[in-house]
Formats: sequence, C-alpha cells, structure tokens
Amino acid sequence: MPLDPAAILACGDVHGDAGEVDYCLTVAQAQQAQAAFFLGDFGYWEHEPSGVSYLDEVEKAATAHDLPVYFLDGNHDKISLLLDTYDERDDEGFVIVRPHVRYAPRGHRWTWSDVRFLSFGGAYSTDKEPRLLMEQRRARYQELPQHALAGTLWFPEEEATDADLAAALDGPPVDVLLTHDKPRGSEPAINRKDEWDAYPNQDRIQRLVDELTPKLLVHGHLHYRYSDQLGSTRVEGLACDPRAGWGMPGYSHDDLHLRVDLADLVSWTPERAPS
Repeated sequence: MPLDPAAILACGDVHGDAGEVDYCLTVAQAQQAQAAFFLGDFGYWEHEPSGVSYLDEVEKAATAHDLPVYFLDGNHDKISLLLDTYDERDDEGFVIVRPHVRYAPRGHRWTWSDVRFLSFGGAYSTDKEPRLLMEQRRARYQELPQHALAGTLWFPEEEATDADLAAALDGPPVDVLLTHDKPRGSEPAINRKDEWDAYPNQDRIQRLVDELTPKLLVHGHLHYRYSDQLGSTRVEGLACDPRAGWGMPGYSHDDLHLRVDLADLVSWTPERAPS
C-alpha cells in the first residue's frame, strides 16, 4: 500500500464469514487481482466478541494470501463504532482497521491505475423490525433494560444521509462507483429491496450515477447477480455468501465476485483528467 493494481476483485455480502473472505482471496489470486474489495455487509461487528475474532481471521487470511482487503459499509455493519475506534488512515485515505484490512468511508475518493473510484456505503434494512424485536428479546433474556442492547442488531447509521451525498458529489466525475445499495433506476429481475422505505437511499445513489457518470457501478445488498445499463453506466449487482444466498433463484457461489480489469476503464478526457 498504496496500490497500483491492474485488476481488483469486487465481492458481495459475506456477512462476517471469514471462510468466504478466504474464498474470495483465493479467487483473487487465481484471477491475478491485486486486492479484494467487499461491497458492504462485510461483518464489522466489533461490539460482539465474534466480530473481533472475525476481523482477526480476515487479517490472517489476507496476510497468508499477501493481498489487501478493503470494504465499505452495508446496512448490517456497525460503522459508528468503527469510526469511533479507528482514526488512522493510510496514504490513500482508507481507514486502517487491521494491517491488511481497510475501510472506505462514504464519499471516499481515490485513484488506482489512472482510474478514479468513489465508495458510497449504506442502505435501508428491510428487516429492521425483526432485528429491533430480537434486540428487545435479548435484553429481556439477559434481564437488562431494553435500551442496553439497542444498536447491537440494527444500526441507526445504516443509511447514507443527504450530507453524505452532498460531500460525495463535491468533486469531478468518476470511473467506478462502489456501493452497497442499488441505484433506483436499475431493474434486476428479482429485487428484494423494492419497498418505499428503501427508495430514498437508492435515490441518493441514482444522483451519484446521474451527476458523476461512472462507467461502472458495482454493488451488493440484493444477494442477486444481475447486470443492467443506466445511460453510460454499467451496473453489476453481486450475489452473497451461500448461507444467505441459497434461497435466491439461480444462486451461484461464483456470482459472489467480479473481476474488474482497470485497463478497460481508462479513457481520460481533458475534463476528466486527474488534477
């Protein structure tokens, strides 16, 4: 680090499964990608002992494969805790969570191999109510006040905000937009998140597409592999780990990841040239 990769492996939701991270790193090596980038619902749960152990296992796997792991936040990552816990950033502005594990905040911009990237995590949880109920049940079982376990299974910071959007839009166009949620305009054949409450966050991502005109947008969240075209932007939605994906029609473990060849994305014009 810093990197100058020829290719990266974009990966969908792994939900705190270190074995799935190791699988993705194995694929990245086989496909000659120089980094693995996880698109939210990665498993940042350091408020739980299992979450700390998970990140330690991810670090071991990244060290063994000699590949860096990057992630942005999904609706099931407790990012408020991460930002309160870690403040050191590397030379490219990523938050250092472990020596080989880096977090890409909402609106973070960076350049790899002359390709401009923007990360924009967050989404609405369509399972919010069941998660809140589970928090309440856990509190009763442990004979604690209900507020004592608030924010352990559902995280109030899950969605991007209008301020996040304004900051992300404050800059030139990008080539690659990495998100957790889908843009509002994309039309997968199966959409698990087609609910009114989910639309505001999708609308924010659509604004990024409309105004920053990326060539490629890759996201997770739907647990369903699809491709779409929004104007000049190719949209690729990725699948997830098998435990969360077996119920999805047409699920394939191979659809968890997508190799992104950066050479295919370089076509600077004077207006888009790096400053």
